[in-house]
Amino acid sequence: MHRTIASCFGRFARNRDGGLGLVFALLFPILMGCVGVGVDYATWLVRKQKLQNLVDVTALAVVSDMQVGGFDKGRVRAVAEGQTRGFAENKIRDDWITIDIEPVYRRRQGSDPFEIVPANGRDEAPTGIRLTMSQRKHAIMTKLVTPYLTNIVVRATAEIVGNSKVCVVALEDQAGQAIGLNDDAQVSATGCSVYAMSASPAAIDARDSSKLSAMKSCAVGGYAGPSQRYQPVPITGCPAIKDPLAGRVPPVVGRCVNDPRQGPFQVGNESKVLKPGVYCGGLILKAGANVKLDPGIYVIKDGPLVVGSEAWTGGSRFRNWVPCLCYRRRVLAGIKSRLRCPNASTMLPPASLSGDGVGFYFTGRVEPDDDHIARPIQFMPRSNVSLSAPTGDLTTDNRKMAGLLFFEDRAAPPNRVFEVMSDNARRLVGTIYLPRGTFLVSANQVVADQSEYTAIVARRLALSESPRLVVNANYSASKVPVPKGIGPTSAYPTLTN
Repeated sequence: MHRTIASCFGRFARNRDGGLGLVFALLFPILMGCVGVGVDYATWLVRKQKLQNLVDVTALAVVSDMQVGGFDKGRVRAVAEGQTRGFAENKIRDDWITIDIEPVYRRRQGSDPFEIVPANGRDEAPTGIRLTMSQRKHAIMTKLVTPYLTNIVVRATAEIVGNSKVCVVALEDQAGQAIGLNDDAQVSATGCSVYAMSASPAAIDARDSSKLSAMKSCAVGGYAGPSQRYQPVPITGCPAIKDPLAGRVPPVVGRCVNDPRQGPFQVGNESKVLKPGVYCGGLILKAGANVKLDPGIYVIKDGPLVVGSEAWTGGSRFRNWVPCLCYRRRVLAGIKSRLRCPNASTMLPPASLSGDGVGFYFTGRVEPDDDHIARPIQFMPRSNVSLSAPTGDLTTDNRKMAGLLFFEDRAAPPNRVFEVMSDNARRLVGTIYLPRGTFLVSANQVVADQSEYTAIVARRLALSESPRLVVNANYSASKVPVPKGIGPTSAYPTLTN
């Protein structure tokens, strides 16, 4: 028996085919193990790179949000988790991602403004965050490669460097197009940040050939339209903030400077200097009017501020200026005929309104136009407008309006439209505060580009036709103060590690 077995093994050993088969059988598990480890290593590298990209983007989003809302642990985590869910859903699907966030405290040292060292966190606000993401990845050779090729840990530190500014806040909290661009409209806010508080998936909506450019834009909800219309693409899922100007006290509304029984205060084809006061029924500047405003507060009560109306053959003594609808391209000819719109401009020059250190407070009721929309501001196409807000160095009321160019009564009806159609409204220095209304720019030219700074806090910001609204943020170049809650609030976000 033993001889038979030995003989069989001898023949097997002398057989080359059998020897190769034995070697292959012995090496096959090792070979497959090497292949498995190689696959695990390659997939680990790819996954780690994706996770690193995700942690970088998320850290920047968190620090960008700190520019607007400051540092709050709950808020910071909400931003980080929202950003992670949004990106990881499409890129890293199968494994849970754990997030850990630590605040970073730094302060400047000595005379060198660029030398930064760690600071005492109890004495100063955080200047950034250190974000860690960890994930356990499935592997082919789990027992062999754990934890080296299964556990992934990546980190990113984002901090604030230099200056960044907040210049546009849309207060609408539910509906779409809280910031809405249509036609060929453009917003250029490349030196500051834009914030939409709406939870709608289309909180920021750029349609047609429009474009939004900003240092950064952020929406509580989302944005609509191709990413090519945004520079850069908006950050989504940002936590809501409060109205930054909710604490501003409105000016006192005193006695009228005109007799309201005679209709609005009107200026025709003449040059005139107006004094601060309450203009009951509105203030109307017709073609040829050249009005200079003395510094102070102008209360526009129970009527609109109209600049650039042509002569009109219809209406009553209370409404004898050309309606805003007469200048809109998409209004039907039948409606314009019924409104008795003029067929052509008069030979008179455009109306002009100018003033430094002036603020407008809009209160009371404004008669709606035929489209059922009330327009407290109507800067017509043939108008020249150059205005800067109060500096707050004169009277108590001036100090209440310091930095505010337009201020809408918080008790006003909702959804009124403050419309700029002017082809020459290139200087609007100060803050436009319309907590109940829409700031609509429907001009065909550049608007506000000659302002040192313009800030907008409105229920909505809307653009149509083909304007280019320039939102400058050169705050230090103007004596007009920046109201607390907007302006330079933090620094430029960047990855430091």
